[in-house]
Amino acid sequence: MIKPKFIFGVIILSFIYLLTRLQNLTSIPVFGDEAIYLRWSQLIKNVESLRFVPLSDGKQPLYMWLTVPFLKNISDPLLAGRSLSVVIGLLSLISLCLTFSLYLNFSSKSRQPHLFIFESINKHPLLSLIPGLVYLFLPLTFFFDRLALPDGLLSLFGILTIFFTILLSKYPRLDLSMLLGLTLGLAWLTKSPAIYFVVLSILGFILLSDSKKFYYPLMSALIAFFIFNILRLGPQFQQIALRNRDYVWTLSEILRHPLDPLIPHLKDLIVYYLQYLSLPFLILSIVAFVLPLVKSKSLTRPSLYILSLFLLPTLANLCFIKVFTGRYFLFTAPPLIIFFSLSLIKYFRLSRKIFQTTRLQILTVVFCFLPNFYWLFMVSFRPYFVKLPVSESGYLEGWTAGWGIKTVADYLISRSQSYNVIVGTEGYFGTLPDGLQIYTDSLPRLTVFGLDPGLTQIPFKLIDAKNYGDDVYLLLNSPRQILSQSALDQLTLTQSFTKPDGSQLLLYKL
Repeated sequence: MIKPKFIFGVIILSFIYLLTRLQNLTSIPVFGDEAIYLRWSQLIKNVESLRFVPLSDGKQPLYMWLTVPFLKNISDPLLAGRSLSVVIGLLSLISLCLTFSLYLNFSSKSRQPHLFIFESINKHPLLSLIPGLVYLFLPLTFFFDRLALPDGLLSLFGILTIFFTILLSKYPRLDLSMLLGLTLGLAWLTKSPAIYFVVLSILGFILLSDSKKFYYPLMSALIAFFIFNILRLGPQFQQIALRNRDYVWTLSEILRHPLDPLIPHLKDLIVYYLQYLSLPFLILSIVAFVLPLVKSKSLTRPSLYILSLFLLPTLANLCFIKVFTGRYFLFTAPPLIIFFSLSLIKYFRLSRKIFQTTRLQILTVVFCFLPNFYWLFMVSFRPYFVKLPVSESGYLEGWTAGWGIKTVADYLISRSQSYNVIVGTEGYFGTLPDGLQIYTDSLPRLTVFGLDPGLTQIPFKLIDAKNYGDDVYLLLNSPRQILSQSALDQLTLTQSFTKPDGSQLLLYKL
């Protein structure tokens, strides 16, 4: 039986988690990629034969499949998608606590995996909760737990990969191999970086296990491969490999310029870590890796494995990815959280003699996290004034940020009660038109479609619709819109919304 301390602690952490994640969940407007994923989810919900529609852009569909039940039960599509991410984040928090307990008790001699799990939790019932506490107040996890993006799901499967790899390395068994393979396969149905998990699960078995039954992790990889190949049922399976090339430099290209993008991305990564993790977190995480190597032989191998889960994918991304963005590194955060949690344990033990009271110890930790608390407050209640790194600014600034789209949708929906409404938007993919279409889905008298970006004249089909007596609108981003003066003379500005960077969303009526 699991000790009540752990169960009660998980309940408390879960309550605080839901309290922090669910309040003002839609304070940040819909982001470009969110709009695309939610629109795909709506199409899958409306037409079952379109369940593989994300393959048209080379994206794996598992996250969109999971979004469908939320869309059926929550009327606001953005709230529905982000609610799924909140649930995924809660599972990540709990899984991280369980994985950390196995890490701390790796030297256990238990004969059965379920006894090992129970023993690990009961041996460190409160210490096992520390990663959950860190997860709660980390800007990185807080930010992406509240966005309708598949990266959080990939991170969850990464944590479960660590969990089952540790179990399989201690107890080489067919059932554990199958569970690990299922986890890897589902991760592969989420995003392509799951290939890191497949390779590192094999490496983890080599590092952690004294057994020579290497066919078990290989079997897990084979199961994952078979699950991934379910996507061949879709008509555009080949798009996954083709689209991956758009995001990754080939090896031959890297050899021609080995330090580019490595050096620029490394600079971006430092800025990203300081924003989303904080300097105390990084320093203590490094210290936490060194301490077990020096003081505890039992933790040397698991520490090396956890480090490899962070270091190898991070270096690969820095060397090979073309476009830098923070969420591409989200799945590498759990190893850092594990190391940081270990550093907190070491800190409390070593500082006990100095402070003589736990109150001062806790105050010291809280002081280190004060910038994080402030950032969490701003994201929840005043996101308009949050400053993100340049690589992350698209969530709140520019054409990818959906400030005003919900208000425009409400206005157009009200107009459609009396008129047949036709809306042309700038672009065919992304915040426009997808961001507007998710709010106007299945409305019979409201039609939204994309137009060529960089319009100078009003498209003929909008003029034709106006001649038929329809209520016709044009939704554009400024300063991207370059309509001529003669075109502007035919339009009336109905609504405008200024974004934090000064750009605007403009709704014109013809």
